[in-house]
Amino acid sequence: MKLKSIVLTVILGFFYPFSLLSKVHKNRITFISLEHANLAKDFKLLHNSLALNTNYELKTVLFKFEPTLLGNLKYGLACIRQLFLIQSSRLVIIDYNNFVVSRFPHKRSVKVLQLWHATGALKQFGNDVDRDYTIKNYDYTIANSDFFKPLYSRAFNLPEGHVVVTGIPNNDKIFHQEFIEQTKARLLKKFPNLKDKKVIMYAPTFRGRISTHFKEAGINLKALHQALGDDYIIIYKAHPLIKHSEYEQDPNVLFVKDELISSLFCVTDILISDYSAITIDWMAFDKPVIAYVPDLKKYSKKPGLTIDYKREYPGSVVKNEKELVKAIEHCEDEKLKIKRDLFKQKMYRYTDGKSTERVVKLIREIIESDNEI
Repeated sequence: MKLKSIVLTVILGFFYPFSLLSKVHKNRITFISLEHANLAKDFKLLHNSLALNTNYELKTVLFKFEPTLLGNLKYGLACIRQLFLIQSSRLVIIDYNNFVVSRFPHKRSVKVLQLWHATGALKQFGNDVDRDYTIKNYDYTIANSDFFKPLYSRAFNLPEGHVVVTGIPNNDKIFHQEFIEQTKARLLKKFPNLKDKKVIMYAPTFRGRISTHFKEAGINLKALHQALGDDYIIIYKAHPLIKHSEYEQDPNVLFVKDELISSLFCVTDILISDYSAITIDWMAFDKPVIAYVPDLKKYSKKPGLTIDYKREYPGSVVKNEKELVKAIEHCEDEKLKIKRDLFKQKMYRYTDGKSTERVVKLIREIIESDNEI
């Protein structure tokens, strides 16, 4: 990975002086994602809102990286293209860590806004963990609550004052009852075996990293289903970075790949996760959550966690499947409800479903301002 970074730096270094000759277009906004081949989630919502203003010139660099020789070649070409668009845009919006932005400083009249792809973070990330390059040259980022301001400040190498609490656009819909009811009806029709069942969704984060490889969290879902009985059904939603799951054809689980996690929330009664930020999203539904974390001791050291896990996690924290079954059977405990309420207060400033409006307002202020906002 480090060799790849060196080679890419040399190639982009050749083009960098030429990119600085580009004129900055005062109304140009460029969306850059090297994880999605199309406009998705926050990007789609904001792009659609900004497109209503005909004064804005909207550009995109949308590319999903594949770890192959051809994929690396395409990635290099995408980096060259974004290098020129960054230096010619008034505002650049990114959704993941960005190598080009970090390695090649942009003009003072260009601003970079990071829209982190999750509602928050329960595990350390960015500059708080070992990296192949230091994240820098970002100007602003958004956050879901004040709790994240110091975390994002360190992770993205930003002053805390440039971490703006707006809420997350992609979460707007889960605060609207109409979306929840319509989605639930659609999914019950699509998956009729969910009807009259207690629905458990297992949705863990990945293990590993891109420079090694990504792997699934270990769990025996067949044994879990047998222990719970036929009154329960388990939905398994693998992390997007997991390409092939051992549960894709398992008759003991409903393996769902083509639905967003926010949609599956609408039919879920109990969530089982681990260190994933989806636990934060799940708080909008005020239903039980359980952390299945057999590797908690190891994970708390590397990459590290952002909360006191055993004390602050908004549900039971268990380390083996016997404890997991017991936690599912007792997940409606009132003490756990209190933990959820406290966790939600910490993780959310807004629950009004208007975060997209606030981010569009922030974008407008950045575009129109000659000074720091």
